[in-house]
Amino acid sequence: MAPIPRLAGKPLSIVIGALFTAFSSPSSSPPTDGLNATVWGTEYSGSASYFDLSLFKSSSPTSSSSTDSSSSLVYYSTKTNTYTGCDKKTFSPTDNIALMNPLQFGDISSDNSTCGEWIKIQNRKNTMQSTYAKIVGVCDDCKYGSIDLSIGALSELAPDVPFDQFTFSSNANDTITDLLGIDSPLPIGTTPVSPEGLLSIAWSLSEATSTASSTGKPTATATSTTSTSTSAPSPTPTSAPSHFSGRATWYSDTTGKCEHSYSQSDMIVAVNQAQMGDDKSICGKKILLTQKGSTVQVVVTIVDMCPSKYCKFGDLDLSQAAFKEFADLDVGVLDLEWNFI
Repeated sequence: MAPIPRLAGKPLSIVIGALFTAFSSPSSSPPTDGLNATVWGTEYSGSASYFDLSLFKSSSPTSSSSTDSSSSLVYYSTKTNTYTGCDKKTFSPTDNIALMNPLQFGDISSDNSTCGEWIKIQNRKNTMQSTYAKIVGVCDDCKYGSIDLSIGALSELAPDVPFDQFTFSSNANDTITDLLGIDSPLPIGTTPVSPEGLLSIAWSLSEATSTASSTGKPTATATSTTSTSTSAPSPTPTSAPSHFSGRATWYSDTTGKCEHSYSQSDMIVAVNQAQMGDDKSICGKKILLTQKGSTVQVVVTIVDMCPSKYCKFGDLDLSQAAFKEFADLDVGVLDLEWNFI
């Protein structure tokens, strides 16, 4: 592929940025010391959005094809009307499943990924309601602490909300608050509503219950107000990921070395040629960006290479959306630290 012209700033990347408004407890901020972003015995907070399985119509990739991949790692089988998750196991639309945010999903090729793990989820507004769900893929646009859930899991966390009657649309301006507002509720079923931020939740890694592991759809449980710790084995320790530092610029292309089309509104990145190499082995991997002297952190996805004439070892080219998570485009250049996750 011919070198891509770069602008004053430059790059690509999938930023999954600005951290959620901090709760006093549980944890809502990612680690900054290279530790695993998801560990046993820790509770995390965030929001739950709707996991629309009808959008996942990609068939499982073959060894000879690189164009039918799904960024969520979820694939659909037309023959059986079932889906295959990141752990290569099948599930049905009625199962309790979740897509994890990129930072806490981790690297699918490493021991640190939460792919295939079960989580226990609690409704923070109605703490008597909780359920379990299995992580089957990654939610590219979910922030740290947040997840996408199937309609069954959402319904078990808020049984009084008729989620199965909602008409969800990513382009909708109305939210669940507008739909169910006390003063002027909107008609359910005919009013498109945003699938984002439906519930405020807390969750933690959990051993699958016998019901959950056998059916994929555990029964919702009522939890007492007294919290108890989860006695689950800790994962095998792994060495902290290598950290890098360099200059980050921005650019405005919409195709790249990884041969996937993208938008400048996506959180994506082009890695310098020295670290990208000549193949595509790191295409699709995610990296955590941290601005020096700041607490702002963003997760981006590798979709391109920045030629050596523009980017030295450690340097990155960011999409405009990713760059703007840290500063205005007029700034032009950032000093960032980053690591693969």
